[in-house]
Amino acid sequence: MAHVQTAIFLDRDGTIIVDKHYLKDPDGVELLPGTREGIANMRRNGALLFLLSNQSGISRGLLTHSDVDMCNKRMEMLLTGGESIFKEVCIAPEMPDEPSVYRKPSPKFILECVQKYHLDKKHCYMVGDKESDILAGINAGINSVLISQDEKFSAEILEKYPTVTHFKNLEQFSNSVFHQLDK
Repeated sequence: MAHVQTAIFLDRDGTIIVDKHYLKDPDGVELLPGTREGIANMRRNGALLFLLSNQSGISRGLLTHSDVDMCNKRMEMLLTGGESIFKEVCIAPEMPDEPSVYRKPSPKFILECVQKYHLDKKHCYMVGDKESDILAGINAGINSVLISQDEKFSAEILEKYPTVTHFKNLEQFSNSVFHQLDK
């Protein structure tokens, strides 16, 4: 069987790390349960990983691009000992009420990567914990995955968007995706 290139677009806050509003201090970066195992499984299976994160704190003047970069480096240190794991990173600094280029639910970054890396949308996933993450995937025409421990919120999203799949963490998601590909 020919190798299928899987691409996974990951939200950061609330998906990979604990969501601490306007995280500025790298020492505050804390991995969510199952994240290290999930990312390791994705990498072991040859998935291309992309990071797509709304960071309106930049436009609000609460943090800088450098702060976000330092937090991302800390996240990678906790995940892999510092090895860079993302093919590309997109930080969207716009506030919700500002004209948006890359801010989710915009599919722009996903669509650019699909074209640039000649990806098959059937094997692309947008994974996140918020409705804007889900919509970015839907708007790009790829698989949308909700990561959430909140059963009420998950039920609302799944009712509103029936094509979305739900997992409690990245380990469950990666096990499911790569188990299916093995079949």
